[in-house]
Amino acid sequence: MKPKAFTKSIQDGKTESGYLFLGNEAFFRDRCRQALKKAVIGDDAEAFVEIDLKKESLTRLWDETRSLSLFSTARLIVGFNAEAVLPRARSAAADEAKEEMKRYFADPTPGVVVVFECTKFNVRERDDKAKADRVAKFFDAVPVAVELDRLGASDTLRAVQALAERRGLKPESDVLAELADMLGGDLARLDSELEKLSLYAGESGVITRADVELLTPEARQGGVFELSDALAHKDRSRALEIVDTLAAGGAYWPMQLTLLAGLFRQALAVRELNARDSRQVVSALGRLGVRIWPSRAQQLLAVAGKFSKQELEKALTCFFEADRDLRRERPDDRFIMERLIIELTA
Repeated sequence: MKPKAFTKSIQDGKTESGYLFLGNEAFFRDRCRQALKKAVIGDDAEAFVEIDLKKESLTRLWDETRSLSLFSTARLIVGFNAEAVLPRARSAAADEAKEEMKRYFADPTPGVVVVFECTKFNVRERDDKAKADRVAKFFDAVPVAVELDRLGASDTLRAVQALAERRGLKPESDVLAELADMLGGDLARLDSELEKLSLYAGESGVITRADVELLTPEARQGGVFELSDALAHKDRSRALEIVDTLAAGGAYWPMQLTLLAGLFRQALAVRELNARDSRQVVSALGRLGVRIWPSRAQQLLAVAGKFSKQELEKALTCFFEADRDLRRERPDDRFIMERLIIELTA
């Protein structure tokens, strides 16, 4: 079940005895929690119990479900870090834990709703999917599983636009797409950053790139958008000016280098995949498990169009050498970055 279907069922009064929240999108988890709390216990804080299953056992949780309250007819019990209870290997104890779960939900305590939160794994990532599937199998006796996975690039952008409109914000063109890209599509962070930007913008609601750079840590540390554009156009003077500005702002050069290297690696992939427009870039990289936004796709096309395959491969070698030099004892990080700019714009 997706979060939207979950909240609708809760609003329709269809509450189950147990839920499994599976996925690492905190934005959806918080909203599903809020909807469930409102429906099950309202404002009764005494009826809400949280148990950290990294520190406590499942037995402790089951004991809590069977403990009757003198003051509340309904209770909500949340076991978070629930992936911690999974055994490392199949055993008699693991089988008994599954059976105990099955027995409880076959005859649950009236008025009690149990939520298991397994939010460590990103079900969209290849490496995490097998682990998430194992979690789902262990908790398969729980009546309803709610998938809290990250949205795709286009859906995330629509969600961010909706959040901005709700706050009356008026962003400059592509600002929201760039912000979503900076924060990796993390809706919880995006919602938090939009709240800050809303307070900063005031009644006008206007958001500029300068506002984002001022208020969002990733943007202040990044600066990679302007620098990558300058490199894509082989504009040495502009690139060196940007390095000068970043140096004055106390840029952390290893991070800058990592971001630039990632951009050039993706541009090389775009060239090899022969993608010709932003939609093809988003689709092709998506099949490889890389989520990007249209504004990022346009940047990749610009870089891939300005540099040949051989130049992109040489650039990656230059990034490696610069990263190596930054980690050594050296007189000046800025000299290393300026040398890199000259090599890339030759």
